[in-house]
Amino acid sequence: MLRLAPLLASLLTRDLGAALRRLRRSALVWALAGLFALAAYAAGLIAAGLALATVMTPAAAALAVGLSQLLLAALALSWLALVNARERRRQRHDDGHRTLATTAALAAALPLLGSRKGLALAALGGLALLLAARRAAEGSGPD
Repeated sequence: MLRLAPLLASLLTRDLGAALRRLRRSALVWALAGLFALAAYAAGLIAAGLALATVMTPAAAALAVGLSQLLLAALALSWLALVNARERRRQRHDDGHRTLATTAALAAALPLLGSRKGLALAALGGLALLLAARRAAEGSGPD
């Protein structure tokens, strides 16, 4: 068995090295593709500005292209705000269900702990701390 250890280590090292080479190569190709896509986008904006310059003054064409890009940026940010708000609502809904399930579990456990007064008091104290922490977390979260 000990004779297999160097062989397995060699195979693992070789596989890991090949995976790292593939990862580096892929990252480089994706970076180059992103750079070319950005250059194509810039060329498209320039072409749109030049095409508009034949219809209106060059300054107005540049302003129109700039405003269109500003509008697209505002739309993207609005979409992001809507998605984030929906995610926050879903998270609050899930937190409410989680709090309800925790409360129900503690309420179901209270009769089991009722035989020992100390455990019942500890459970009630824990429930009070849990609810206080929940309220504090809800009040301090970003809106």
